[in-house]
Amino acid sequence: MTKESNENNQPVKKFRLRGISASVFENKTEKGQTFFKVTVSRSYKDGKGFKSTNTFSRDDLPMLSEVTTAAWREILKRESEQPASE
Repeated sequence: MTKESNENNQPVKKFRLRGISASVFENKTEKGQTFFKVTVSRSYKDGKGFKSTNTFSRDDLPMLSEVTTAAWREILKRESEQPASE
């Protein structure tokens, strides 16, 4: 069984590029093991305000690739910094 969100439900790192973002969340299992999840979204202007979506156009894909690669590298870095017992 896992706990799906960290205590304050805030990402530990967020990567943005031209309205595309990837947010890295740190989570813990009931046994205390750390694991990471990533959410991706695209922001767009709708009238006077902004909205977000998790759908992407063809031209969004290069930025999506960049932010998800950055998120993957961040996770690898954080995992390498964890004590061996986790």
